[in-house]
Amino acid sequence: MTLARIVPAKSLAEIAASQIRDAILSGAFRMGENISEDRLVERLGVSRTPVRDAMALLAREGLVVVRPKRGTFVFETSPEDIKAICDYREILETQGVRVALRCARNAYLSELQDVISAMTTALKADDADAYGRLDTQFHGAAFSHCGNSYLRDANSLVAGRIAALRANITAPYAERRAESMAEHVAMMDLLSEGDLDAFDAALKVHIRRTEEVYSRALAEGHLGGSPTEAPK
Repeated sequence: MTLARIVPAKSLAEIAASQIRDAILSGAFRMGENISEDRLVERLGVSRTPVRDAMALLAREGLVVVRPKRGTFVFETSPEDIKAICDYREILETQGVRVALRCARNAYLSELQDVISAMTTALKADDADAYGRLDTQFHGAAFSHCGNSYLRDANSLVAGRIAALRANITAPYAERRAESMAEHVAMMDLLSEGDLDAFDAALKVHIRRTEEVYSRALAEGHLGGSPTEAPK
């Protein structure tokens, strides 16, 4: 008798969480937006229980905040939070890349090359959503190939929030995507050449420039909260 491995079916809460997560990461739900439970029940065609369970899952990921008697909101950010996230990214990604190169250099670089090709296509098509998702894949590839669950878990603490932030600033600043594309190509070339010191420097510039754009988007009201005068 041959026994086949049983693959557990996803619960309604997991399915609902997946759809809501995608809406947050794509920017369909904006930062700080109140996500109506009634609207989700109607749109998803499920009862309130799986919707509430889904929100609990997303709250643990840091993507939503449940406020008693007020509702559930997409997370908001601040310049201080953005700086902390960028510091965390810089520290974690430089090490994740090194481990990925040691463990699975060819597979890692091959995926990056495929992502670069797809990013070029998305840029030419002015597809901000596709470009943002590929940007996330580029920076997450190191953790997919590092062979270290602790590094992957550490990255997952902020990966969703970074993707949501990226989606919220991509649309208003098309010129940044072209600049970003050039930076990704340069980083890919440095990794292929094995020049990790130069890669670290390029990654730092890339992340810090992103921090500036996040701050600009926050000031102009793209990241939730009240817009203020944009920096010159």
